[in-house]
Amino acid sequence: MPVNSGDDAADDPAIWLNPSDPLKSLIIGTDKQAGIEVYNLAGQRQQFVAAGRTNNVDLRYLKHSRWSALAAASNRSSNSVSLFAVDFDGELFWLQDSEIGTGLTEPYGLCMYDDGQALFVFVNDTDGSYQQWRLNDTGRPDSPDPISFDAELMREFSVPSQPEGCVADDAYQRLFIGVENEGIFALSADFRAAADLQTVMEIDGSILAADVEGMSLYARGAGGYVLVSSQGNYSYAVFDRLPPHAYRGSFVVLDRPDGRVDGVQETDGLAVTSSFLGPDYPTGLVVLQDGYNTLPEDTQNFKFLSWRSIVEALNL
Repeated sequence: MPVNSGDDAADDPAIWLNPSDPLKSLIIGTDKQAGIEVYNLAGQRQQFVAAGRTNNVDLRYLKHSRWSALAAASNRSSNSVSLFAVDFDGELFWLQDSEIGTGLTEPYGLCMYDDGQALFVFVNDTDGSYQQWRLNDTGRPDSPDPISFDAELMREFSVPSQPEGCVADDAYQRLFIGVENEGIFALSADFRAAADLQTVMEIDGSILAADVEGMSLYARGAGGYVLVSSQGNYSYAVFDRLPPHAYRGSFVVLDRPDGRVDGVQETDGLAVTSSFLGPDYPTGLVVLQDGYNTLPEDTQNFKFLSWRSIVEALNL
């Protein structure tokens, strides 16, 4: 699934699950030079939204008669968070009237959170600043968009150095964040709680080699795993979802023996789901950004991996 832009362009994916047919689920990916790409499970481009320099993307599902989900992306063209309504066929509509001006110098990493009452967006800056915004469906009749939101800043905190990847565990109200040169931390996702960082794992040069980048949650019942990109050694670390977040192993993605597809190196963003997505992905799908696409030589792209292969490799 290559992006159109050359050089360092592909960054972060999110997985949209089709509520009526899992085989028609889609991948939403950022081209951080141009906008949002949408692909089917065969890796074919379905849509492009020229939204600007979008960096990280995430989504949450809506209880709405027309819209299945809401996606959010950090946008460095406007130093904002851009929102996209997703219909029940997976088509994205950029809600330009609902753009969230962050006031950040360089909106970078982003993830969404659903506390059961409202949707939230976490967005960070390269200087370590974090913001938590609550989204409210306004239903403004004067809006040119088919659905509209306003945003209220609920919490601000900071981390010691540059962050990027984050993922919220809605069920346990927990936020996992990556600080690129320091490690993985967890804290409460509740905006009323103190932002007390708890160390999950520090950079050690082996399990985690700087930079810590993409993060995603594989939820399976009450348990599951947190998947993290260790960019410095082209590997992916797996931790238990629940405290004390035990390390379960790491894996790398090598070239296919037939030479048709290269491996994955220097990953920025990633996404994972535990949902059945057909016989190729019976226990879930992992989507990885590939920093060096060499077979065939092309622009950067996103690669698909069956979760079943990770289970077999790590004896999960």
